[in-house]
Amino acid sequence: MTEDEKRMVMQFMGQTYGEVKKQDSMLVNQSGNLSPKSEEMKQAFTNMARTPTIPQQAPPQQPEPQVAPVPIQAPVDYEQAVKELAQTEQVVQQPMVSEQVQDPNQLTFDLKERSVMDELLEASKKTNLLLKDIKLLLEKENGRPAKKKVTSKKPG
Repeated sequence: MTEDEKRMVMQFMGQTYGEVKKQDSMLVNQSGNLSPKSEEMKQAFTNMARTPTIPQQAPPQQPEPQVAPVPIQAPVDYEQAVKELAQTEQVVQQPMVSEQVQDPNQLTFDLKERSVMDELLEASKKTNLLLKDIKLLLEKENGRPAKKKVTSKKPG
């Protein structure tokens, strides 16, 4: 174990010892059945402090990989670049045409046909309009808006 590794382990163990000591003071002092664990942690900490360390050695140097020289390309003129771009655009446009072919397993929506949900919404709207009409007719017959009669509940 190197000095850095030992220092990090000792720091971690010290923090853990402090937490265990705090828990022991809160829990173990109030209970007769529990034994303090901070003494075990302190013993492990002192054992770690006594362990010898290996002096840190410089890592072995690895030979640098040789990079092949990048071939230098001649500059591209404007006309040549336009031709290359036109060719790549043609290549890109060709697959788009093939993507428009309809897959027989693909489900499609026929928006011209009414769905069941549309029919249910229409029926619900008609029902609400009919209920409003019935309410208006009842109010006209009675001459005033219909109110619920409150019956008094007397214990009796």
